Amino acid sequence: MALSASRVASAALALGCAFGPVLALAAPAAAEPLTVPVHCVIPLDQPAVDGPQQISLDGPTDPIRPGEKARIKVTLGGSPATSPLPFPGTPLTPSIQLILSGGASGELTLQGPKMRVDIPGTPALIVVPPYEGEITVPLDAKGDIRIAPGKMVTTTAIFGDQVTTCFPTAPAPPAMTLRVDLGGAAPGGSFGTPGDPTAGSPPASGQASAQTPPGGTQDPTASAARSPDTRVVQSRGVDDGEISGGTIIWIVAGGLILLMAASTMVFSWRRHKDDEW
Repeated sequence: MALSASRVASAALALGCAFGPVLALAAPAAAEPLTVPVHCVIPLDQPAVDGPQQISLDGPTDPIRPGEKARIKVTLGGSPATSPLPFPGTPLTPSIQLILSGGASGELTLQGPKMRVDIPGTPALIVVPPYEGEITVPLDAKGDIRIAPGKMVTTTAIFGDQVTTCFPTAPAPPAMTLRVDLGGAAPGGSFGTPGDPTAGSPPASGQASAQTPPGGTQDPTASAARSPDTRVVQSRGVDDGEISGGTIIWIVAGGLILLMAASTMVFSWRRHKDDEW
């Protein structure tokens, strides 16, 4: 049986209502770029200019732990700062200041790589190609960080290095939110492995502790228990039948005295015999 056009349309509408939220969750739309009024200071004695600057910041979707690096992509629209003459293939180095709020505060500078850009002449706008750079999530971050664009500095190699600085005339709203993972933070805000489970445990039975007490001195009885007294070892030599050097000297001296006395007696006896003859 053929379906009428109205029934097909109704079925399509019902499917769209049913699966529309699922598709929106599966592929979230990218954040809309900001349009920020800026004031640009131009080199080569050109007058400063004011105008709108379109800025888009994109970062990682997964949470980043404090102390780790996050890669941020910067996409800019045409700059109010123009060039009076075209300069094709000009070396250019961009950077942007990022203003942090929410889980962290302060300012970070994201430095882009050096690239070659075809700079058009007035009235065409200069468009810096999209670039990426890394920032380090502050160690003291306490939650998700909102990031707003700040000062933009562009250095071009035209007759030397020429610097163009554009900064918002009023604080810009956040252009992105960086999710921060605090689940792995150890007490005190540091990361690392837990301490040694055996640290601080008492020594096993029968083992002497070699650690110094908190007072800074060791128990002398503990040292005596670990090593024998050398004075006791030296005295054991005499008790075991050994003769010391002093005893030997006295024995030799006594023998010499006895020998001299015997010699004297023999000499006197022979003299007495001679007198009788």
